[in-house]
Amino acid sequence: MNEIFDVAIVGAGPAGMMAGISSKTSGNCVCILEKNDQAGKKLLISGKGRCNVTTSKDIHEIVTAFGENGKFLYGTLSQFSNQDVINFFESREVPLKEERGDRMFPVSDKSISILNCLLFELKKKNVNIFYNFSVKKITKNNSHFKISDGENIVIAKKIIITTGGKSYPETGSTGDGYRFAESFGHNVVRPVPALVPLIVHSGKLNSLAGLSLKNVELTFTSNGEVFSHEFGEMLFTHKGISGPIVLKLSKKVYLELTGGNKVTAKIDLKPKLDETTLRQRIIREIQTAPKKEYQSLLATLLPKLLITYAIYVTKIDKHHQSSTLDKTQITSLINFLKNFTFEIDGVESIDNAIVTHGGVDIKEIDRKTMESKITPGVYFAGEIICLDGPTGGFNMQKAFSTGYVAGKSAS
Repeated sequence: MNEIFDVAIVGAGPAGMMAGISSKTSGNCVCILEKNDQAGKKLLISGKGRCNVTTSKDIHEIVTAFGENGKFLYGTLSQFSNQDVINFFESREVPLKEERGDRMFPVSDKSISILNCLLFELKKKNVNIFYNFSVKKITKNNSHFKISDGENIVIAKKIIITTGGKSYPETGSTGDGYRFAESFGHNVVRPVPALVPLIVHSGKLNSLAGLSLKNVELTFTSNGEVFSHEFGEMLFTHKGISGPIVLKLSKKVYLELTGGNKVTAKIDLKPKLDETTLRQRIIREIQTAPKKEYQSLLATLLPKLLITYAIYVTKIDKHHQSSTLDKTQITSLINFLKNFTFEIDGVESIDNAIVTHGGVDIKEIDRKTMESKITPGVYFAGEIICLDGPTGGFNMQKAFSTGYVAGKSAS
């Protein structure tokens, strides 16, 4: 480590590795400093171990998915788009496939395929990776940066900070990068959990753990006002609810709860049917098999795991003959199917969040180069930047795009 590196990258996640690949050109010297004993620990567990590499949506849709600040990404996506990510891996013998929701995964269904590809490219380009190097302090002296882990020192002309956020700290994302950013004069937006499961304190509801619902509409209200809703898939857990649409809406729920507001969730189990059509369907089921018990009628309308709970909510005996159900009882069933309601008691900790919301303020980063507007020679990429998107490959794409541009610009 006696040599002076042209570029030193702090963090060997997807953003850091892509930055290493794009910054290594002939004649310059690049290193990556990684606190763990291996690279890409969070990448390996992403997408349930399959790694949702990117999305096949167009650039405008990707930008829109990141919300009102998503335009920040136009500068990086124009230089390294989702199609460029797809081409990057497929040209290196890692074929990808498209799944429901425009999600792109490796054909192998193994995130290790993505990690090995990145590591092979870094090795081919002679990018040095120093493992077990837990950066404690970064200082700037004249035109150089001194990076120390308390025992060893690395000197670099430019640095790229790709330390991630604060989610899944066991993978190394413990918020170190925020401290480094602040030392260079940056404002760090307080990190809070995004894409995180929600907590429900209800024994009856928690008994539904393992139940997966598809094609439902989830709506959240606060003080009687709807503030968020989404159509898609969700999952009941032993602590509450999770799944794609829950994770997507969780940040807004968190903000409402921390604002002291009561949040209520409502699931429409039959969103494609209005109440009149649903009533007609139930009556047809009854007319087709009038001697069918109530629990058997429910089996034609609901997943097996939800039948007992529906009986509990509607307060109708499971052995009740369907043909004797009166108008009030049918209305009670319809109300459950269209308005399955319960209170949200909290969100899981940031440690269990897939992504962190917060980090270095995008106003202080040059969107075309990822360089700090405050301290020249400092670049940022990946989750440390205060900009997070929904599930579906968006955040991984952001990591690859910002990492690529930061590396290219720093070199």
